[in-house]
Amino acid sequence: MKAGIAATVVLIGIAISSTASAQWDTTIQDDIFSGDKKAMLLGNISPSQAVAFDCDSDGLSLALLQEEKWADGRTSSEWKLLIKVDKGEIHRFTVESAKRNNQYTQYVTREKEEILKVLADLREAKSVIQLGLQSEEFDSKWSGTVSVGGSTRETDKFTQACKLK
Repeated sequence: MKAGIAATVVLIGIAISSTASAQWDTTIQDDIFSGDKKAMLLGNISPSQAVAFDCDSDGLSLALLQEEKWADGRTSSEWKLLIKVDKGEIHRFTVESAKRNNQYTQYVTREKEEILKVLADLREAKSVIQLGLQSEEFDSKWSGTVSVGGSTRETDKFTQACKLK
């Protein structure tokens, strides 16, 4: 009896730690405008930051999200977003700062061909995803990392829902 309880506790612990270590998640919904699906692939950087891939009837986008309210009167600005998966190439994007919703600011691009390359790299990721954001205008640089936990499975879900395969 005690061995059975111990085994159950171990299995629950493994399940919880596996879920907690998964840094990637995909949300898929019906798109009323196209009759297809819309999806978001989210990679958690920190409790207040994430990288998001979105697809819907309007296309494909990639954004770095920052928990920050968009101030009234704030104007959009141009930034450079860099993404490197494992020891692969550095993908470079020109992004625009914008309000995503009431809680988040985003640095977003719709450069489809380069986004598809990042998704292909992400699907094969083995160790780490590095991100960098910089602005010459504001003389500002930021960098962070995302774990690869769950990236293959969730990238597959996203690309299938978005019909990118």
